[in-house]
Amino acid sequence: MREDVSPPKGFRDFQPEDEILRKEIFSRIEKIFQRYGFDPIETPMVEKWETLAGKYGEEAEKRLIWRFKLPYSEKEFGLRYDLTVPLARFVARFNPRFPFKVYQIGRVFRYEDPQKGRYREFWQCDVDIVGESSPLADAEILNIVIDVFEEFGFKNYTIKVNDRRILREIFEKFLGISDYSTILKIYRIIDKLDKIGKEKVLLLLKELNLGEKVLEQIESFIDASKLSNEEIFRYLESFDSSEIKVAIESLKTILDFSKKKDRIKIDLSLVRGLDYYTGMIYEAVVEEPKIGSLSGGGRYDNLIGIFTGNKIPAVGGSIGVERLIDAGLELGIFKKEKKTYSKVGIVYTKDVDVKKVWKIADYLRSKGINTFVPFEGYSGILDGVKDLDKRGIQFALIIGKKEIEEGKLTLQNLLTRERQVVKLEEIDKIVKG
Repeated sequence: MREDVSPPKGFRDFQPEDEILRKEIFSRIEKIFQRYGFDPIETPMVEKWETLAGKYGEEAEKRLIWRFKLPYSEKEFGLRYDLTVPLARFVARFNPRFPFKVYQIGRVFRYEDPQKGRYREFWQCDVDIVGESSPLADAEILNIVIDVFEEFGFKNYTIKVNDRRILREIFEKFLGISDYSTILKIYRIIDKLDKIGKEKVLLLLKELNLGEKVLEQIESFIDASKLSNEEIFRYLESFDSSEIKVAIESLKTILDFSKKKDRIKIDLSLVRGLDYYTGMIYEAVVEEPKIGSLSGGGRYDNLIGIFTGNKIPAVGGSIGVERLIDAGLELGIFKKEKKTYSKVGIVYTKDVDVKKVWKIADYLRSKGINTFVPFEGYSGILDGVKDLDKRGIQFALIIGKKEIEEGKLTLQNLLTRERQVVKLEEIDKIVKG
């Protein structure tokens, strides 16, 4: 019986055409980050358990974080759940110059129930500004997200924005919920709104025994998200709260400095499930396909202070590359057309001196041309051309004994089927042209 060679549930293998597309997307996102003055860092996939504990919330720590002990150690570890908490630890360790503008591109792990757009191992592209409290930093994060969506040609996207200060003030001051752990439970339930719908959210909230009046107020608060941005601001200004007024001014500044105001929607039902958010929060979604948020983040002014002992403001955003790719493929934005990085493949028969073939390949590679060479000659020229065509290589360089003797080679474009006799020195210009 053949052994099961599939990876664990929620993990995936990637074929060359998948990985080539992914690397191109990473590269284009990275260039956007760099244009805004951000530099890369790297953090490990494994963290001490005490680094992760107490940062994400009860559900994440009890069910979603990959937590383990080694058989030969009493110490506990965890696979990183996101890139933000490792960044906070990194800042505490190295004490960089502020504002510290950095990005990370790396794998994270969550023990999710695998489904479309949701995996147990996935990549995030994070961009963060540490040491800056101005809402202009929040606006820059959103502008980067806008640039990413525009770069790849997404049309029907919306960036939903809210502020945790508004949420906390309304729930604590105006709804009279003094227990912050209960407020966090409310956040996590409302965070499921897009997944399970309003009716199920209200049923889950009812289980918290909040009282009918509070439930009605929460429902009206959720429904207020359907209003326009200006109407929501007027609705919020009706609350007698200096904290809400500060949050409103922050949101207005973010909108004022946004590159595309029409893409940003104030959404009071947006809560973000993680405990560490303190101010502006956002999620970016597309109308179709229904795949969840493609980007999310916000301000986390208290997180780094857990490690440093003093408050350091910070704001960041994360591009969920797996969902970005899944959505882009479904919309036809991305195509897995490129199967290989090899530009030229050499076709030679068994009667040709392999050393001379390798010498030609070395010349092409010295000119920056990615060149594929089989280790044995083909039984016939046609077999070689067919093999290169299946591999997705664009040019076949056909080498026979006669071609080597005369110093002229046959170059065939496998896309157009055009053939031409060329000198070795001419190939560079043709292939790169």
